[in-house]
Parts: sequence; structure tokens; C-alpha cells
Amino acid sequence: MIPRNYILEWTENVPWGNLQQVEQDLLLTTMLLKLYTHPILKETLAFRGGTALNKLIFKPASRYSEDIDLVQITTGPIGPTLTIIREIMDPLLGKPTYDGTKAGATLTYKTTSEEGLVLRLKLEINTREHFSILGFQDYEFVSTSSWHSGTALVRSYRIEELLGTKLRALYQRRKGRDLYDLYTALTTIDGLNKDEIIRCFLEYMRYEQRAISQESFLSNMEAKLKNKEFREDIAPLLPRHILTFDPDAAYEQVRQHLLEKL
Repeated sequence: MIPRNYILEWTENVPWGNLQQVEQDLLLTTMLLKLYTHPILKETLAFRGGTALNKLIFKPASRYSEDIDLVQITTGPIGPTLTIIREIMDPLLGKPTYDGTKAGATLTYKTTSEEGLVLRLKLEINTREHFSILGFQDYEFVSTSSWHSGTALVRSYRIEELLGTKLRALYQRRKGRDLYDLYTALTTIDGLNKDEIIRCFLEYMRYEQRAISQESFLSNMEAKLKNKEFREDIAPLLPRHILTFDPDAAYEQVRQHLLEKL
């Protein structure tokens, strides 16, 4: 997909363990620039999730992330937005598969890497949550590459709200990367307002009409920490200089600083 010399150049910017991940990272970075330099998309979509944390907040990125999670922040049909996205992305990545539900829309692109392997790039849009608890925030996003360079203001959320929705993900799905992201934030970012993280988590759960007690969250995590898939989920996403991750120690941080506030 991307000529090898550009991929090798990008290894100076990211610490991933193999060239396939490096190539996909460069593709994701380019996709973000193209999305957020479009005059309509930059006003209608907000970026969140693990990729948002690692592209906008964690410096340097703490782990490899392979998808783009977006939120439609204006009301109305998602069709016109998808049309614009495809006009931008299809010439680069080919025709995607589409999956639509009441909660969102997903475009999945598949292309071939420089090494002949399949690269899968998923762009998922939440079409229900047209709001922010703490207010939207624009982040300067800069990419310097001989393949594609640029600067954009990327609309996202304050760090506490990003972590509040990450806490929701930790509760609702079985992916150790969510625990890792929360642990990374708690141990590397000064001045986090942990009460605001909890408030955002609870507000999003109320929006889903779900009440979560401290007891139910702790029980949820006890079960996950016994699950091999959950514990090993983060391993292939770690930067090459981090050889191991202790989910039990990470959970103690999350429990002490967040879950005990529920």
C-alpha cells in the first residue's frame, strides 16, 4: 500500500513492533488528517476511544491502536456524512463494507500492506450520543511524513470525559486494552480530576438507562481478571520497549483511584 521507504521513515515516530503496524499507523494518521481538514466533517464528528487517547493525549503513544472511533455530534441522518467520508477515503483505500445499526455506522476498509498482508481499517461512528458532558475540545494534530504531512484541529473531548467513556468500555466489554489505557492515564497525566471521570462515566450510563453500583463493577472486574483473553489482549499492542504488562497491578490503580469513588 505505502512504499517501504515511507514506512521505514515512520518508524522514527512510532514504537511498534512490526512494519505492518507501522504502516497501518501511518494510514490511520493520514485518515485523521483528511477527516479533520474537511470543513464539514470537522464540525460534525468528534474523535474518542483508545486511538484518540494515543493520538491526542498520550505523548508518546502508549500502545498501538487500529481503529478510528467517532461520534456524530450533530443531529440528522448519517448518510451525507458517510458519503463525504467515502469520497475522501475510497480513492486511497478502495470500497469499504458497511454495517449500520440504530446505534451507529461502521465502514471497514481492507487493503494490502507493503509486505502483502491484509490491513483492516475500521471507522466506527456512534450516531446516538450527540452531546458532551464537559464540552468538546479541539486538539492540534500534526503529522510529518514524506508520504503525507499536515496539521488539523481534531474535535474531541476533555481528557476526563475520554476516560469516563473508557471506563464505560472497561465495564461493558472484555478487552484488557481498556484497563491499560486507564492505568496509563492515571500514572502519567498530572492533575486529572478523578471525580469528573466518575461523573462522566455515570452520566453516560444514565443515558443508557443503566445504574451501576461499585459492587457490580468490582464483581465485573474480578471475573475479567480471571479471563485469559482479557489478560492477554494488550500484549500484541504494546510498544517494542515494553515487554510485559501486569493487569493486576494496573487494576489496583484503577480500583483505588476510580472504582472506590463509585
